[in-house]
Amino acid sequence: MDFEIVAHRGYSAIAPENTLAAFAAAMEGGANAIEFDVRLCADNVPILIHDATVNRTTDGTGNVRDLTLEQLKQLDAGLWFSDRFIGERIPTLAETLDFLQDTPASVCAEIKDGDDWSSEDIERLIETIRAPLRGSLRDRNWESRFRIASFSDEFVDRVAAIAPTLPRAYYPLTPADYQEKVRQLKSEKDTMLLCEYHLLLENPHLIKISRNCCIDVGAWTVDRAEDLEALVRLGVKQIVTNTLLNSKSNI
Repeated sequence: MDFEIVAHRGYSAIAPENTLAAFAAAMEGGANAIEFDVRLCADNVPILIHDATVNRTTDGTGNVRDLTLEQLKQLDAGLWFSDRFIGERIPTLAETLDFLQDTPASVCAEIKDGDDWSSEDIERLIETIRAPLRGSLRDRNWESRFRIASFSDEFVDRVAAIAPTLPRAYYPLTPADYQEKVRQLKSEKDTMLLCEYHLLLENPHLIKISRNCCIDVGAWTVDRAEDLEALVRLGVKQIVTNTLLNSKSNI
């Protein structure tokens, strides 16, 4: 069936989230795409971390926005998960794209605190995505394999205004919000809706509404095989999961 398995923060069930180790595990585990979280640090470099602080996923403390890239690179981002990952570091967005460029994976970047990003920050983000790839892929960039997502609709709209061809995604939180976004996006290309999966299972008519408008739908975060199977039957095109990376071959 035609759907994608997206590794949530990498293969976060078996490796520390939002790290290169988790992304390598995701590719080995059969993911079609990788989702990760992007924040700005003190010197406005996009780095990969979910929380507003480093407390949970590193051996350090403090707000991400108050720490420079140099300070963040001194933190261990693997030890909290397992001794096997001691020495894993917080990657930058540029390092992540370089790491993944020779794989077939597409990526979905969830931008955190999007309302705090300046126009210059957004322009630098787009420049990173559009930067020529190295080696044999130098005539290509990440734009066709990169999707911008955020819980800030305004942020996604600002990206669209600067880079209208960059694929993007919105997060509807209620049935009414979902239907309003379908009305807003039905004439837009390369857009999709990413939903908490219960919203779709409890309101399956929403998927039909969006499909009638040629808008694809993804579901997060799905870690039970029966829920995945139900969502695929309903027509969901992306399944974001921590654990079910090898499920596509079984459906």
